[in-house]
Amino acid sequence: MALPNGSDQGVSSAQRSGNVTGSAASGSNGALQPATPQHPFYSLPSELILDIVDLLPPEAFINFAFANYPLLHSYGLAPALSRPRVVYLTTQTQIPALFPLLRIPPEIMLHVMRNLKPIDIMRFAVANYQDLARQGIAPPLSDQTIQQLRNAVRARLAPG
Repeated sequence: MALPNGSDQGVSSAQRSGNVTGSAASGSNGALQPATPQHPFYSLPSELILDIVDLLPPEAFINFAFANYPLLHSYGLAPALSRPRVVYLTTQTQIPALFPLLRIPPEIMLHVMRNLKPIDIMRFAVANYQDLARQGIAPPLSDQTIQQLRNAVRARLAPG
């Protein structure tokens, strides 16, 4: 299961590097407990997060969703990702458009996307990321975002 702080099975990047602050504690068996998210946004009530997300235009929601994938996935606003889908998102493959819809101008596509629910916008963005990125609708993914997406998939597919 993906944790809201983007960590892999409760181990944050600070914990991996040995820079653990007071946010993580060892359990009685010596295992690290999940770290509390540091950003105040993660402590907001889910209703407020959903209200904020509903007000974002599609391009802003796509940016927000990739930056906060574990949080939005936990609220059901981002689809579960498979390893092949993360590879597709994180590589610069030149896969041709599967749907002729993607040949329409970005302005018209954004207008159509404004009538979709946030989860449907994210599903569309994940399915067609390369084309949307080429059109400037989807953001380029930073190394940190790519690692967060990979960690979310690893955590979700990890046994037990």
